[in-house]
Amino acid sequence: MTGAPQDPALAWLDKAASLISGHPVNVDEVLGATLAQREEEAERHMFFPTGPVGDFAALRPFQEVLWNNIGSAGSNPPGGNHTKSLERALLEWAANLFDLPADDWWGNATTGGTAGNRAGLLTARDRFPRTPYGMTTAVAYYSAAAHYSVPKMLHELNIPAVRVHTDAYGELDYEHLARSIRPDASAIVTVTAGTTMTEAVDDPRRVHEVLDAAGVPGRYVHCDGALSAIPLALDMELITEGVDSVSLSGYKFLGTPRVCGLVVGRNAASRRSQHVSYIASIDDTPVGSIDGLPIAMMWYTVATHGNEGLRDQAYAARQLASYAENRLNAVGWPAWRHPWAFTVVFPTPPASIQQRWPLATDANGQSHLVCMPRTTKEQVDAFVAEMAEVGWHRASA
Repeated sequence: MTGAPQDPALAWLDKAASLISGHPVNVDEVLGATLAQREEEAERHMFFPTGPVGDFAALRPFQEVLWNNIGSAGSNPPGGNHTKSLERALLEWAANLFDLPADDWWGNATTGGTAGNRAGLLTARDRFPRTPYGMTTAVAYYSAAAHYSVPKMLHELNIPAVRVHTDAYGELDYEHLARSIRPDASAIVTVTAGTTMTEAVDDPRRVHEVLDAAGVPGRYVHCDGALSAIPLALDMELITEGVDSVSLSGYKFLGTPRVCGLVVGRNAASRRSQHVSYIASIDDTPVGSIDGLPIAMMWYTVATHGNEGLRDQAYAARQLASYAENRLNAVGWPAWRHPWAFTVVFPTPPASIQQRWPLATDANGQSHLVCMPRTTKEQVDAFVAEMAEVGWHRASA
């Protein structure tokens, strides 16, 4: 089967979980092994921005029932099995955080960053005229460091696209963008607040300067802010000034134990929507039904911590990232990070380290660790100790 796990140690679990006729399944054994697999890796899981989750014990009663937030956030579907009031409050918080117009913004809960990027890019595509053959007359531009979902969604939405270079630290190369612009076509530009490898942040103001200089007739700027948009906005960084929509992940900075997200944007009147009779609601959503439990979890995090508490978490995570950077350099591994970043970048270590630690690695020989809220100093110290044993000079010899 395509996509089967490559780790031989997990092959028996695949076999044990199989429902092939004539081979009875020991359900308790499979579930126990699956949980044990997760627990065994938990202390070493700091290389992707999905760190330890927060405390959601108060929501345990919510986990035993169905919550179906179908339809627009602005209306309630029939029946009471939804968390729409929490969804509306959460989206309003996000709209305020990103300084969207109080009387003209839109938003949806999503299943994660990819769905949020699709919603933003679909909204962008629908802003511009189509050719007689149905293709948009706009051209999309995205960074070489953009999340993999961006070119995938541009392909699915049939939007012609240009891949733009980055600088050595992962930020959009604005000079290459300027050389790539088609001045006769409207532009859809995706910027990133927290790229996947280096947590670089593109500057939408510089994007607008490039588009102004080229005389581009129309534009839409979408921000993939899955990792860094919330903590940067909490610090009053205007990373979304001039942005038309921003996609967020809930399971990254907010630390929910379910994959989820949000998308918010300006100019609500231009979005495509329809009234669906049997759900008694407007449908303007990236999907149909969506689980209301993760929405409640995101709302709970914001409601219990508030902006100040979330800001404190971001500060602590950056302090730990600075500590990790310094410790790696102290043991001879050249590490660096952007000043705002939770992400520490270093040369990819040898196989002996990669077998022990689930590293994120790119094609340029870079790896990283991500000090999310609730990542611990002990986790960092354990990794650095093993890196010290290997030694950068021996590894690179």
